[in-house]
Amino acid sequence: MIKFNGLYETKCEYEEDNEEGTQGYLRFYSNGKVISASTECEATALDLKDWFNLEMEYLSIGNYKLNGQRIRFSTTSRNGKVNYKGQINKDGTLKLKSKSLINGYKSREEYLFVKVSGLK
Repeated sequence: MIKFNGLYETKCEYEEDNEEGTQGYLRFYSNGKVISASTECEATALDLKDWFNLEMEYLSIGNYKLNGQRIRFSTTSRNGKVNYKGQINKDGTLKLKSKSLINGYKSREEYLFVKVSGLK
């Protein structure tokens, strides 16, 4: 149910006092690894494809576990850890809750899959 030939991305989110929005991205690997990243909304999944390889420095990386349509994982960067849990919908979207252990921020996000060719 998880796809490996692209990235999962959230919609752009703007905070009240910020003109630049942010977007979240996830990449899953068949070996059980997952990478997470966030960036300003001007970037596209294609722009970011080089960020999403397991050899990059300063990654937020972890391992995911599937149980039917449920998914759970944590990613850890040099700044700390973020926990995710949620479900894979029949249409392939991910509905995830996350909690940052870095700053306590909690969110609920829907991630849509974007196929990206040339991923390493």
